[in-house]
Amino acid sequence: MRLFRKMCVRGVVANTVTYNTLIQGFCQSGKLNVAKELFQEMVSQGVHPDIVTYKILLDGLCDNGEVEGMCNASKVDDAWDLFCSLPSKGVKPDVKTYTIMIGGLCKKGSLSEAGMLCKKMEEDGIAPNDCTYNTLIRAHLRDGDFATSAKFIEEMKSCGFSPDVSTVKMVMDMLADGRMKKSFLDMLS
Repeated sequence: MRLFRKMCVRGVVANTVTYNTLIQGFCQSGKLNVAKELFQEMVSQGVHPDIVTYKILLDGLCDNGEVEGMCNASKVDDAWDLFCSLPSKGVKPDVKTYTIMIGGLCKKGSLSEAGMLCKKMEEDGIAPNDCTYNTLIRAHLRDGDFATSAKFIEEMKSCGFSPDVSTVKMVMDMLADGRMKKSFLDMLS
């Protein structure tokens, strides 16, 4: 950050890539307040955020909401506010942006909202990808909602996607400790 400040003092104008790199670093190190301040500075300096900027912020807000536990679920609410503001900023969310937000809602325990957001994504003409499906499947498995998980598995398979390693491992662990019947495993193949 000191180097960045020195560059600014010397008249070097930061661009979107520079700000994105710094914001991502602060998000990854859990310093969300600094990342948000840098974002505000970016905007006030007339540097236009792009879809990558918003993805970085959404990812950071959702990830740190998970790390800090349910008591800090307000981080996911911040991400939701940011996500909802994208269209007014001229930014159209893509499948990755939607999936990040769906994952954040799932981590918060807001599974019905995550499902509704997935439907809205499809209504907006954006098809869920394998990451979207696996995120929803794992969230519903963790919640013990095998019926909804099964629905998403069937939907995912009909789109040509397969469960990822993390989803398969979760199913295997649930089988091993008796939380799931073997018949559920057959759906994955």
